[in-house]
Amino acid sequence: MKIIGIRQNYGPDMPSDNMPEVFLMCDSSLLKDGKPFFIPDFASHFNFAPTIVVHICRLGKNIARKFAPRYYDQVTVGLSVEASSPAGALCNAFDGAAIIGDFIDLAQLPQAGTGINYTVSINGEVCFNGNTAMLWHGIDEVIEYVSRFMTLKIGDYIFLCRPDVNLPLSIEQRITATIEQHEVLHMKVK
Repeated sequence: MKIIGIRQNYGPDMPSDNMPEVFLMCDSSLLKDGKPFFIPDFASHFNFAPTIVVHICRLGKNIARKFAPRYYDQVTVGLSVEASSPAGALCNAFDGAAIIGDFIDLAQLPQAGTGINYTVSINGEVCFNGNTAMLWHGIDEVIEYVSRFMTLKIGDYIFLCRPDVNLPLSIEQRITATIEQHEVLHMKVK
């Protein structure tokens, strides 16, 4: 299982020469099933950025964009956690840095071309409203691009963006997330 992250793939204005920046997280980075996030002691500050995560349901390499929808079947909200130190790959690849909620079958979501809405709240207050229509590179394009370099396997996860949003993590926070009014994530920070 791979956890693939895409950086800076979200916002109103896409740079003209932008290609997705890909980073990888180890399997122990995955935190799911509503388990609490325990703030590690190796850095002084941790923040997170909310994103949509897709579940890969089929083996594929060099996937053409028109066939990409066959390779994912579910989505959820994920939180990509980043440490203030160490620098480089370790700031995103430590244990628990890839938090995911419960997955929803795409068939349960509206099929209109307006994108998928998602919301993240801290202690009951909305801190982020997102929509997949704001992705610079959509789900199908990301799958096409990533599969040029690595084989996608059943059970892989793709974190579709790391918006330029740095929401701080602190002890006693309660974080919830929804996709189109379906609560998919409810967790605590300890």
